[in-house]
Amino acid sequence: MSPDPFFVFFFCLQLGPDAQSAVVELNKQGGLSHGKLTRCLETIFGIRLSRGGSVHTVLRAARRCEPVYESIRQTVGQSDWVVPDETGWRVGGYPAWLHTLVSPQATAYVIDPTRSGAVAEDILGLGYDGTMIHDGWSPYDHFKKALHQQCLNHLLRRADSMASAATRGAVCFPRRVAELLRAGLDLRDRHAAEEISRHGLAVARSRLENQLSNLSFPPKINAANETLAQHLWNHRHELFTFLHQPGLDATNWRAELAIRFGVILRKVWGGSRTWVGARAQSVLMSVWRTCWQQGRSALDFLSQLLRGTPWRWSFLPDRSNGRGGHEL
Repeated sequence: MSPDPFFVFFFCLQLGPDAQSAVVELNKQGGLSHGKLTRCLETIFGIRLSRGGSVHTVLRAARRCEPVYESIRQTVGQSDWVVPDETGWRVGGYPAWLHTLVSPQATAYVIDPTRSGAVAEDILGLGYDGTMIHDGWSPYDHFKKALHQQCLNHLLRRADSMASAATRGAVCFPRRVAELLRAGLDLRDRHAAEEISRHGLAVARSRLENQLSNLSFPPKINAANETLAQHLWNHRHELFTFLHQPGLDATNWRAELAIRFGVILRKVWGGSRTWVGARAQSVLMSVWRTCWQQGRSALDFLSQLLRGTPWRWSFLPDRSNGRGGHEL
């Protein structure tokens, strides 16, 4: 039988905002199960809390964060660029997917029953006309008005893997693909170091694009080479977008870094038990990650929110490059 709502409300009032925020921090950021969390609170702080009380504290915090979550989703949908990715999740033991969309100021997580592009469509809208940096998953092709940057790290891993497994003449194509992609990254670095002018960048970029198109167009005898060649040809205008927009990432490292946050929790818990819990997971992970992006304490933000303090996001410059992530 579920606890009486009045009891849960009264209990959360007795457990102060700082303590409630600490429960969320230990569970969603620290990865502690509700059992370990309650033992930790009692051992260190002398706070006695049941597992059910811990669960309801987290769910209540998520409900209070719903308006913040909607603001995060809107911010992501209106951003100049976005980096989407997804990974497996489980809800009640059944397969599900954890989606993430990273923008300069905010990160939105969504746990959904499917891996379809519906999540990105819901947040961005099919009319999204910014730039999408992604791993080449086909549903992203539906965003016709957006500019696209295919993740070069994924393509390089694919080409290097094919080259190591190929025999005789079949090795030439993936090796040449990898050479041209790395040449694009080198060109980016040279321009960033002011070793090459903007005009020189444009000339070298056009040369690279033509070389890769000419390499991909002729049919290949080797099946694996032909599959890669078809992909490169179909997306030939999406490989060097970062050279058209200096400063744009060439890989989807931001989304992979953000989704690792959820992968660690998945390994600890195995997923969510219910869809209500999955929604709370999506909301609180989004708030925590966005606070991290903005250089503010999520613990303090939630504590102030639970006190009824008015909130608003002050969009600070993205400083995630200096916080453990890196571009290829």
